[in-house]
Amino acid sequence: MTIYVSMLRAVNVGGSSPIKMEALRAVYESLGLSDVRTLLQSGNVLFRSGLTDRQQLVKRIMQEIERQLGFKIEVILRTLEEIASIVERGPVLSPRADRNKLLVMFLKSVPDAAAQAALLKWHKAKEMKEMLEMRGPEIYLYYPEGIGRSKLTSAVIEGKLDTPGTARNWNTLTKLVETGRLLDGRARQ
Repeated sequence: MTIYVSMLRAVNVGGSSPIKMEALRAVYESLGLSDVRTLLQSGNVLFRSGLTDRQQLVKRIMQEIERQLGFKIEVILRTLEEIASIVERGPVLSPRADRNKLLVMFLKSVPDAAAQAALLKWHKAKEMKEMLEMRGPEIYLYYPEGIGRSKLTSAVIEGKLDTPGTARNWNTLTKLVETGRLLDGRARQ
């Protein structure tokens, strides 16, 4: 069975979409998913499933969250191995990047070439200090002065690329991999 990591978009951020992680775990368990674990309060859920149709799995999760919790929330799904590969590769923008200022934005789908070009053109025209690199359904983002006042926001990125996404900082990604590896190790004992 595959270990998946689902990341909910905009959960418990600034008072929007408040979800208790205990209730979220119960939603996943009600779907028959096993070894369900949440990490932090931002909608990170690790679980094990034999289902391989990701679109169907995401659809079921989103429908059940809406049914049980009353929220229509985007769910972005990756395997533990995909997240681990990102972490093991390390920061792609700069090997010496301050990992506290590095995020990876996980997109629901790979944007088309025109949308990617539009985002890169906008970014270049703004002469921003922030760095970005697109790799398939992920965008690596580096905010040397922090994300707080940056104009390179998730809303801008989603608008330019015409696909929803959710960002996680490097520390969260590392913790997701650690938690997933513990889950994986326990299953092999």
